[in-house]
Order: sequence, then structure tokens, then C-alpha cells
Amino acid sequence: MRKIFYLFLLSIIFSGCDYLGFYTFKVKNSTQEIITLKFVNDISKGASFGKDENKEEIILLPTEEKTVRILDAPLNSPAHDCLTDHGIAYFKELVFDIYVNGDKLEKQFWQAENWTYQKKSKWSAEYTMIITDEMIEK
Repeated sequence: MRKIFYLFLLSIIFSGCDYLGFYTFKVKNSTQEIITLKFVNDISKGASFGKDENKEEIILLPTEEKTVRILDAPLNSPAHDCLTDHGIAYFKELVFDIYVNGDKLEKQFWQAENWTYQKKSKWSAEYTMIITDEMIEK
């Protein structure tokens, strides 16, 4: 009887939990320019897993790719393309200004249409942005 009670208690505890998904955001600089991303929103609520992710400023050398954000989000279903479904409001931590060789560009690169989505597992996904010469033309 005791085992049944503990099993029942555990099932109640775990049935009320939201799933937690992890979204990785990578940016690749495919140009020969030095690109700096300066994030404008507080990241304190997101997950941080390493030395480069979730910094306020990230410098990308020519042809370099970096993970710029790893964010966790409660999910009611397995990982899906939240950025396209809900827009930037879902990942407000992605808003950044972009500088090319020290000059600020007015374009908003962080918009959903600049990211490609790839599901990595049931509970994780990856977004990638490739910055090209055409994107940074002034």
C-alpha cells in the first residue's frame, strides 16, 4: 500500500510540470568583415552554458560561427519553430544591434525571416543565421 501511495504521489508531481525545451541560436559570419552583435535585452532569465553564449556583445571574425544564445523555454508540446509561430516576442533576448567594422547598421537582422530552424531532438532545436555580404551592404 505504501508503494502505491508513493507512486501516486510521484505521478501527481510530474504530471503538473511543463516540459522544458532548449533553443540554440548560432550566427555565422560568411563575410570578410568583423561583425559585432550588441544585444539590447536582459538575458538573466535564459540558460547559460558556456563562455560565449548569452553575452551582451559577441564579435564574429571573418568566416567565424558562434553560438550566441542558448535559451530555455517551457513547452506544452515538443520543440517546434516558436520564432516563426510567435515572433520575436517569444525570444526577446535575441534583439541586437549589428556593427560592421565598428559602424552600426540600421537593419534589424534579428527578425524571424533571417533565421533557419532545425529540430535537433524532441525537446531541443537550433536556429542559424548566416550573415552575407548582401545583407550588410549599406
